[in-house]
Amino acid sequence: MARPEHPEAGTSPPLLPEVPRELARRRMNPRTILLFFGPGAIIASLTVGSGETVLASRLGAVFGYAILWLVVIGAVTKAAIIYASNRYIVLTGEHPMSGLARVIPGPRGWFPALIGALAVLSFPFVASALATGIGSYLSLVVGGPAVAWGLVLLVLAAALAWFGWYALLERAQVTIVALKVTLVVVAVFAAQPQWLDVLAGFVPQGFGYEPYVFTEYPEIAERAVWVEAVVFMGGLGGGMYDYIGYAGLMREKRWGALGLPGRDEAADGPLALADSARERERVRGWSRAPLGDVVLSFTAMALTAVAFVITGKEILGAAQNVPSGQNVLTYQGDVLGVVHPVLEHFYVVAIIMVFLGTMYALWEVYSRTTYESLSAVSEKVRRAGFGATRRVVYPYLLLGGTALVLTGADLVALITPANIVGGTIACGVYGLGLLVLERRAFPAALRIRPATRVLVAVSSVVLLGAGLVALGQYVGSLG
Repeated sequence: MARPEHPEAGTSPPLLPEVPRELARRRMNPRTILLFFGPGAIIASLTVGSGETVLASRLGAVFGYAILWLVVIGAVTKAAIIYASNRYIVLTGEHPMSGLARVIPGPRGWFPALIGALAVLSFPFVASALATGIGSYLSLVVGGPAVAWGLVLLVLAAALAWFGWYALLERAQVTIVALKVTLVVVAVFAAQPQWLDVLAGFVPQGFGYEPYVFTEYPEIAERAVWVEAVVFMGGLGGGMYDYIGYAGLMREKRWGALGLPGRDEAADGPLALADSARERERVRGWSRAPLGDVVLSFTAMALTAVAFVITGKEILGAAQNVPSGQNVLTYQGDVLGVVHPVLEHFYVVAIIMVFLGTMYALWEVYSRTTYESLSAVSEKVRRAGFGATRRVVYPYLLLGGTALVLTGADLVALITPANIVGGTIACGVYGLGLLVLERRAFPAALRIRPATRVLVAVSSVVLLGAGLVALGQYVGSLG
């Protein structure tokens, strides 16, 4: 869509709403970031189950501290891309997927259709991985078939989400997750790691399995180290199956253009911003809202992952207990046991609540992801509204998740293709598309800063390249 001619700079009235006083400050402070922290909290809680809890402790156990630099790379690259994505919807009122359908050359809609397809195909793998992980744990703790437990919890989470019975569970989960993360941080200091070794782990370096892995866990040793690492990177902070919905959640906050009358679904296309002094000021102010949300979200997830890598190395690795197979959640209780033995019992409640809460959130976030993807290429879907898409996503997720749970595969096996494809490759492709969208949608003065554009470009290439290499190794190992 061609952008209308803009009046002379400085003369046109701004189209964006006036910026709140807290965002008008040139420098953001912690209070402002917390005040505008919202959708990122949902994504953080959605990913703390598998990405930060299971995979981080597993990598600490099998690789040691040499993997810590990948936590930084994963968090920074994804945060840069998601900031560009969320900034776009806040400033234009249009979801980036709709913008990509319009500006990417070729048949209309092919690009968001590709991204959306990669995301939607990942849904059942993520849902079944979570159900299988907690099902296996309950089988060991309570007894009964792991598959049966997984299916029961999958259906329970769907019912909680569909009928909206989540208010009490949500309040309890927030408290338990916060306490669990706090205790893990305490466990880090209780484990008394060699802090110089920890710091050395943040320097990019090669990595390989700890010697005991080859003798005690030959099935892990047969797995390419890069596949293992990229599966973690893909799960850190989520993937495109989360991020498309993440941008859509900005509508609930009514930030920027999303707060204008009739802009909730951007029926008339993006807001065409002019390059004027007042508009530039409002663009800078409103850009701080998604920036603070993304920075706080990914900082929290990265710090949590670092804590679990350290405890995975010092506690699980020292005991040669690697989260794997049917014990993918069992050994993490030992981490809290370092603080006090009674906390191992707390872990039972905490892990059930964390996983059930995560499984609940999947249904609504994935419904939003599907709606934003399909409505970008189908006027019929947009007119039908979010509710119609939700009614299709729920049975798809339930049936697909059930089928994968019944295969008997473990959490890591199920999450691997989703994290490689949806967590790295799709993110990289999406980031490159956002750079084109930025250039086509905004006057030069209103685009993200050159240094940020470079960061988004580098992040996209890194995630895409890492994912493609891992996918090649993963498919080769299947053959």
